[in-house]
Formats: sequence, structure tokens, C-alpha cells
Amino acid sequence: MADVTVYLRDYAERTQAAKAELACLQNLRYGDGADELLDIYLPAERAPLTPSTLPSLAPVMVFLHGGDWRALSKEDSGFAAPAFAAAGAMFVVLDFTLLPASTLPAMGEQVRRALLWLWKNLARYGGDASQIHIAGHSSGANLVGQLLQTDWPGRFNAPADLIKSAVFMSGLGDLEPVRLSFRNQMLQLTPAVVAQASLLRGEAPGQRCPMLVAVGEKETEDYRRQSREVADFWRAQGNPAALHELKGRHHFDAVLEWADPASALFLANLELMGL
Repeated sequence: MADVTVYLRDYAERTQAAKAELACLQNLRYGDGADELLDIYLPAERAPLTPSTLPSLAPVMVFLHGGDWRALSKEDSGFAAPAFAAAGAMFVVLDFTLLPASTLPAMGEQVRRALLWLWKNLARYGGDASQIHIAGHSSGANLVGQLLQTDWPGRFNAPADLIKSAVFMSGLGDLEPVRLSFRNQMLQLTPAVVAQASLLRGEAPGQRCPMLVAVGEKETEDYRRQSREVADFWRAQGNPAALHELKGRHHFDAVLEWADPASALFLANLELMGL
């Protein structure tokens, strides 16, 4: 079993290095809650911050961190920013209220507010609001699933295709195994929360976009099985979906392959973003 503290420290150190390397707008408020803050890393060629002088707007990658819904923050989540910035993308990381002060559906509502704020405000920072892409790792993949079940026009008067592509990494599309496991002593998931917050248990989502599903070769059988099921489910909705099994990777370092500009997963993500 990997020592998780090694990887959590690595996420944080890489994030601090990214902030030192790139132009980063920190602690922008997307809502009224104390935790409703985000950071925007600008593409490398776009520093200093003069978006009004740019010839075009950049596609945007929004990353939702993991941490078992109970840990981590945007301060640990900018490690992929250098790779995306070098490719010409804007990279956004979010804070949201964690358990036990929140619930999974409430987190889903917070990240919806963040995407709506970005859709309305990206242009002022040089981002293309018509090219918003999302990715999530571990519990962050659950939030990706919640975003993909959103009725954007009906609830928010926003475009049905607000999300142009999604990356679902090391995640669970069905939370029922978590509810039935020892982890639920801390998470306190209920059947109602499982039904509301599980992509594989929801109604067919209205979202139409391609998806990359990634899972480490060394992850548990449940993660690997559910990754296959998420990819199959997404295809059944009429969407393209590609499954990447990451050789030699486990639950805590699979996301680092996504942040590697030489990896097949990263290059596939760039292709979905038109880069």
C-alpha cells in the first residue's frame, strides 16, 4: 500500500512550484460561502496579465481535487497547471466545503456555482467560456459525475453543452460500495445521498460530451470495474468514452500521469480540448 502522505506532499510542492512559475490569479470568489474560492493559472505565453491584448481566448481546464471528500484544497491541486499552461490552456482549481461540514450533494451544488461563475466571467481573464473542460480525481471524479448530471438550461439558463469534455480519474460511479464499507463510519453516506450523487444511479444525463476514464493498473478491483462501467455507461448515453488503464500506477499517483505532458492520457486530453 502506497504511503499517501508522500503523494499529498508531492501534490502540494508541485502546486507551489506552479504558482512560482506561472501567472496565477488567486482566491477569486465564485460564491458567497467562505470556501467558495478558485485560482486561475494563465497559459504560459499569456503572462503578464493582459487578456484584453490577446488575439484569442484560451480553452479552460477545471480540476476537482480528491481527498475522500474530507481533505485537500486548491493549494494542493495546481500540479497539472504547468503542463496545461504550456499547451495553451487556462487551468482552474477550486475550493469547496468538505465533510463533515458539508454533504456530497451540497459539494455538487458548489461546483455547479463555480462553473456558472466561470462561464460568465472567464472572458475577462482571457478564457473561452465556450470551451470549458472538467477533470476530477478520486472523490473529485464523483463531483465530475454530479456535474455531468446537471440540467444546465432548465436550472440555470446556461448552455446544455456548457461542459465540452470530462476526465473521470480513479473514481467511483456508484457510491453504494462505499456506503457499505468501513469508510462510511466517517463519511456517513445514506441511501438517498448515494442515489443522488452517483453517476451510475442517476437518470440518463442531458450532457453530451466526450469522456476519458482513467484508472491505475494497481488500483483495487472495484475501482477498475467501476471505471469500465462508467465508460460503458457514458457510451450508452451516446457519448464517446475512452478507458485508459495506467500501467504501474496506483490510486494516489494515477493523477500524476494526467499531469505528465508526455503521457498518452495527457495527449488524449489535449486532443479533446482542440490543442
